[in-house]
Amino acid sequence: MPNKLQAYAEQAERTARQITGSHLAWTAFLTTAARLYKYPYNEQLMIYMQRPEATACAEYDFWNEKMGRYVRRGSTGIALIDATGYKPRLKYVFDVSDTGGKENARRVNLWELKDAHTDSVSAMLERLELNPNRRPPEFPQV
Repeated sequence: MPNKLQAYAEQAERTARQITGSHLAWTAFLTTAARLYKYPYNEQLMIYMQRPEATACAEYDFWNEKMGRYVRRGSTGIALIDATGYKPRLKYVFDVSDTGGKENARRVNLWELKDAHTDSVSAMLERLELNPNRRPPEFPQV
């Protein structure tokens, strides 16, 4: 029987195969990934598979200490595989919808593309070279 880390890694692999199997699934993933642009692909994928409607995710301490927000009791964290240390482990993030504001809470500003910037963003995207042979990062073996 796989442990939690192995189970999440296997589920992520299945999700990666599913989203690349149809354009509708890929578009749904990209919608989530666009909101979570600061996360790497493998973490975007894990957030998508657990909470596709997530808009702004951060660790518990970030919400508490930096944003002046609290994570609501009973909220379920979104598991991510952290492979930065000696051996892979799970870390958890929470969506802004799992939080509530304290008296001095900072406002959560979500990124959005404004009409005034559409032309310059489109021009930049056209200048980017896309390599069709580039593969997404692999999930760590657990």
